[in-house]
Parts: sequence; structure tokens; C-alpha cells
Amino acid sequence: MAVRKTVSSLQVVEYLRNCIEHGDLQPEDKLPSERVISETLKTTRVTAREALKQLEAEGAIYRSNRRGWFVTPRRINYDPSRASFFMDYVADQGFVPFSRELSKNRIDASDRLAKKMNVKEGDELVELERVRGANGRAVYLESIYLNPQLLPGIYDQDLEHSVSTVVRNIYSQEFATTELDITVGALTAEQAELLDAPSGYTCICVHRITRNQNGDILEYDREFWRHDSLNINVLIQGQ
Repeated sequence: MAVRKTVSSLQVVEYLRNCIEHGDLQPEDKLPSERVISETLKTTRVTAREALKQLEAEGAIYRSNRRGWFVTPRRINYDPSRASFFMDYVADQGFVPFSRELSKNRIDASDRLAKKMNVKEGDELVELERVRGANGRAVYLESIYLNPQLLPGIYDQDLEHSVSTVVRNIYSQEFATTELDITVGALTAEQAELLDAPSGYTCICVHRITRNQNGDILEYDREFWRHDSLNINVLIQGQ
């Protein structure tokens, strides 16, 4: 008697990937449950779950807390060397961007922040936390640290949408040079809740130091992106 081969998780991955690539499953469509997938493909729910986690790791699908699995929306093209800013370059790609302030505080610079911003430990800094997104979907969290010695009164400005616009229009300073450090990390439980993701979800961490035209550090920025929300895209000119 012939023994039927068990459908592997890789075969389930290929089946679902083909459904997405051929348009049977559109961006933001909800995927069938693990039970339905396993019954349709004559495999186990454990195998179906392994396949879903593989596609999640690739960024093809995502879990929305307590709602199930969904096809990932179109990604934002992210150029770390860009001269434009989030609200502009996201809108230019046909998305509807949003920015929401979570908190704004005056803090004393820790030893680590003092070194990052070239100030003395204990100096006052302004800390701004925001969540930003596109088409109603939150895609990253950021913590921004500003030096009020260079930007007097910055705490009292409206910083919800664009720090750079305030710095340019109110203080006549430009973001002249930027240093970037990009790594892979994992969202904390609090960060994951704000981004509607599971705790420990993979994120892209962007650390940015921005200087003005005189070389002074105006801003230190930490961004935590859902890894499924962006393509890092850089144009390198010929040498």
C-alpha cells in the first residue's frame, strides 16, 4: 500500500506565497485560519503554524493582535540618505501619512545621552516620543532628543508633525549632516502594543544624529520600525 507523503511547512509556504504573488490574496486580506489551511492542504495545524511564522519572518504576512493573520500592505521605500522627511516622502509614494505625539518631557541627560549629543551629563534635554504610520497603519516609533541650549523654547513648540520644519522656520537652522546606525532588534511588549504587533516582533532600529550647518548636534533620534513596513532603498552614484 502506497504511503502518502506529508505536506511540509515549505510546501505550505510556497502555496501561500503563490496565492499572494498571483493576487488571490491581496494586501490587507485576512488569511484563512490555521485549521482551514491545514484541512485544505491535508497537513497538520503545527505545520501550518510553522509556515505562517516563516512568512511572517520574511515580512510577507503579519499578525494583528487578537485578529489573525493578514497580507502585508505595500511597503514604504526608505532612503536613509534622503534629504526629505517622513511626512513628505511617504506622501510622495502615494500613502497618507500620520504622526501622533505620545509624550514630550524635559529630562536630564544621562551619561549615554550626554555622549551622543555632546553635552554634559545632567544638562537639560527635550525628549519627544511619537508614533508614525501610513494609511492608518502604525509603522514605527521614535524617541527624539533635542538640545534646548541650541533651540531655546523648543519644548513649547508644536512638534507632533515635523521637528525639522520648526527648526528651519522658527530657529533658522538646517539639518545639514546626518550620521546613521541601522541594526535589527525586537520590539518590547509596550512597543509592540503601540504598533499592533506581537511582543518580540522583529524591528529595524535606526539611530540618527543630526547636526546643523555649524556642526552642532541638534537632534538624536531613535526609530523602531516594523520590519515588514519598509524597503531600505539607497541610490549610490558612480565614484
